[in-house]
Amino acid sequence: MTEKEYIDYCSAQVTGALKEEDLILMLTAWGHIKFSIGYNQALKDNDIELKVDRENP
Repeated sequence: MTEKEYIDYCSAQVTGALKEEDLILMLTAWGHIKFSIGYNQALKDNDIELKVDRENP
């Protein structure tokens, strides 16, 4: 999915006019999604297993 496809998808979920804050929120979410995908792919590519401390989340 491209950024434009994501914005179009989000826009279709909202009724009424989009405000500037809506677009900022959508693009912030898009950035977080892409960062997470890249981060997880880098871990996978380098055979790194993410360790989670269950006692102190």
